[in-house]
Amino acid sequence: MIVIIRIQAQEKPELLWNDILANKDRLQNVLNGKGRILYLSKRRNYREVSLFVHVADTNILGDFIAGHLAKLEGVTGIWLINMLKPVFHPLPKGVEQMKRYTVTIKAFSPKLSEIYGVLVNLPPADNVSLGYLAYTCHLFGDCIQISLQAPDDTGMQKYVDEVVGKIPGVLRTTLCEIERTHPFVSYEEWQKYISKNSVLVDWDEQHMVAQFQN
Repeated sequence: MIVIIRIQAQEKPELLWNDILANKDRLQNVLNGKGRILYLSKRRNYREVSLFVHVADTNILGDFIAGHLAKLEGVTGIWLINMLKPVFHPLPKGVEQMKRYTVTIKAFSPKLSEIYGVLVNLPPADNVSLGYLAYTCHLFGDCIQISLQAPDDTGMQKYVDEVVGKIPGVLRTTLCEIERTHPFVSYEEWQKYISKNSVLVDWDEQHMVAQFQN
């Protein structure tokens, strides 16, 4: 399973970001071949960072979070979001020059599967790329999260309002800019992996670890 671990630092989120980067090898070793830290991101205007982790057994997250992440200097809270039935789309060249966003979707619950199905099959759009989507159910009503890339805020907001927001069953969308991202795997390795496994399901330890070796 892929999980998003949001780590809050009320006073010094910049130091927390740097601390995670400085300890990336130690944190990876803690997972002991049963998982992989994928990348770190930060939402603009939030005093937190988000660590994306792929694990074979979610039970190992308890010690990983309580014994290691929670002990980083300045941590004041941790929020765990499960990515259920995630789909990662290969990104076109040049997308690294575009701005990244997440959109959380408040859905009419009986329409959840229909909304997910529409999002999976969204047609290509000019200057907008879909990165990932997943059920998250992280708040009452906020059940789906997607990642999008676009050149600017205006184009992104228009796309969210006119395309995502018009899907039957979508009650509300919340757009958030991703201020920065630091991958722990190379772009080429990640593209190679998701090209074979668009939907990440069962853990294949040998294949996963081999794909993500630095």
